[in-house]
Amino acid sequence: MVEKGKEKFDGIEWLKRKGVYVGWKDWQERKIDLTALKNMVVLNAGCGSGTESYHFHPFVKKIYTIDINEKDIREGKEKYKAENLFFEVGDIEQMPFKDSTFDIIYTRWVVEHLKNPSRFIDESYRILKKGGILMICTSNIKSSLGFSMIIPHSLKLKILKILHKCDDVAHYKCYYRANSIQKLDKLCKDKFKRIYLERFDGEITYCRNFKILTYLWFLKHKLTNNKLLNWTHAHFFVEYEKT
Repeated sequence: MVEKGKEKFDGIEWLKRKGVYVGWKDWQERKIDLTALKNMVVLNAGCGSGTESYHFHPFVKKIYTIDINEKDIREGKEKYKAENLFFEVGDIEQMPFKDSTFDIIYTRWVVEHLKNPSRFIDESYRILKKGGILMICTSNIKSSLGFSMIIPHSLKLKILKILHKCDDVAHYKCYYRANSIQKLDKLCKDKFKRIYLERFDGEITYCRNFKILTYLWFLKHKLTNNKLLNWTHAHFFVEYEKT
């Protein structure tokens, strides 16, 4: 229980007041030109229950969402209704779509969970139209997140529950087999050409309630927010064009 007259610390709000924190939604809306999507057929790969897909549906011709979790897809179908929004249960390493179907494939914080990311790249190449764009946002294994590779999955979940102060945390296992620009470039070689890259810090959801962790994040961000050290940022957003 919060003491009367004493506000609960919120790291995200504190960082916003410092003018350095940009949440994912703010960053996304600033970077993606929604007017350019008007005639596009888009796939959100690893969409969960489709919240993000529903956000984009007014701006595109059609948007498909695919996720391996049947429960999430079922909830999405019940919650989000739109004539141009379609839900599919499926594995993004073997997708149930015809060749050359999509103008854009978009995936966010999914690549780190793939056992065989090369299959996802191959499938994306197959179902994208010529000149189509593969957009990937994922964690950067060369950042401070790299230490998580050596932590057992069960222990990682316990740590996240403590930091997040609840039992509802991301439970999918991470493999980090394509979580650097170098690895993705290698997988995309001869199929795609990279046309955009931006590294960024953001989303401190799991430690937003802890002052010391927020202050450390702020210090790290201030020290590395430059061209020399931005390769240490926690996330990156990259676009590849089908050749």
